[in-house]
Amino acid sequence: MAPSEDRISKLDDKIIHHILSYVPTKDAVTTSVLSKRWTNLWCFVPFLDFSDIKLADHESFLWFNQFFCTVMLFRETYASNSIDSFSLDIQYAHLNYFSILRLNNWLYLLGKRNVKYLNLHLNFLNALLVDVQHRKTLTPKLPSTIFTCKTLVVLNISWFAFKGFSFSSVGFGFGFPSLKTLHFNHIYFNHLSDFLLLLAGCPVLEDFKACHVFTLEEEEEATQESTLNLSNLIRTDIIDTNFDIPMKALFNSVFLRIQLCQRYTSYDFPTFNNLTHLVINYYLDMFIKVLYHCPNLQKLELYQTQTDCDQKGQQSWVNPTSAPQCLSLHLTTCTIRDFAFVDLQNDIMLARYILNNARVLQTMMIWSDKEQPQIERELSSCPRASTTCQLSVY
Repeated sequence: MAPSEDRISKLDDKIIHHILSYVPTKDAVTTSVLSKRWTNLWCFVPFLDFSDIKLADHESFLWFNQFFCTVMLFRETYASNSIDSFSLDIQYAHLNYFSILRLNNWLYLLGKRNVKYLNLHLNFLNALLVDVQHRKTLTPKLPSTIFTCKTLVVLNISWFAFKGFSFSSVGFGFGFPSLKTLHFNHIYFNHLSDFLLLLAGCPVLEDFKACHVFTLEEEEEATQESTLNLSNLIRTDIIDTNFDIPMKALFNSVFLRIQLCQRYTSYDFPTFNNLTHLVINYYLDMFIKVLYHCPNLQKLELYQTQTDCDQKGQQSWVNPTSAPQCLSLHLTTCTIRDFAFVDLQNDIMLARYILNNARVLQTMMIWSDKEQPQIERELSSCPRASTTCQLSVY
């Protein structure tokens, strides 16, 4: 048989760059051995992807550090195009191996290259088994040069600390004028004011997620909260923080998740006129007070937390004298997870209240790992305001 024709090598450089952007950088680099035609093509790919990197020991760390620096140096030598996306996802075997390589230098260059999508994730295998205070101590500092990236559209970071500097002293160069998506996971701030100043520097933010975000110092009164304006924010995801989130700044959200370890009785909720999807952990009737601020809510998901368990026996469900507007006029889907996790009868009374008042409810889904026959029996015979509501117990 005649040898097959190498059609890919005859393609235009830009097309090959586009093809290589779909593979991890380490695979793109290996194409350099195919022929002289391919030697430096990978240097011009506008996507750098160092994902799924597992560093099991010191030797593997040294190897990756050398590889990472070599790739960056080659790009600086041959490339003159911009870098649209940069992803770094490293899993360490031990906390003591945590290192950010030479990110300060490279992030500065990325800012000059007009990077738009930046993903920085550090993690280690047994993160949840390590003492929280130990994690706070060893979590690496986020390079301050990241704040020079004015072209950023997406910033997604995990296991970093904003420490060693204050946003109030960063200077007039701080701010993300183009940032639309900001996701934090296991992030530490020195002060609440730093967190608020960071948000204030994102005027067009649309999607914000804060998962396990903590302040290291004692919480202080932050004056920035009253002036914080996030009018473009339509998707908000808050999971476990040790400080109060400025709820008034989230008023325009269409999707809102609030899953907190502490009770949220002290929160001053605004009216969420645009909110259609709410995910919230419930402390018996506390979430009902939140529903009064969500007049157009269509989808509701309820969870229980360890804090809910701690409240067992301290209070019982009492039917409110009236129903929130969203419950009567707009709610179509309701999901209750961890049902009967704390108190079966309280949860049944809660579900009955929703079924009795949700006039346009189409679906109620109950998730429970116990007492399923009893739950289904008691709720199936419950009067429903909606004649078309379908009840499912899993």
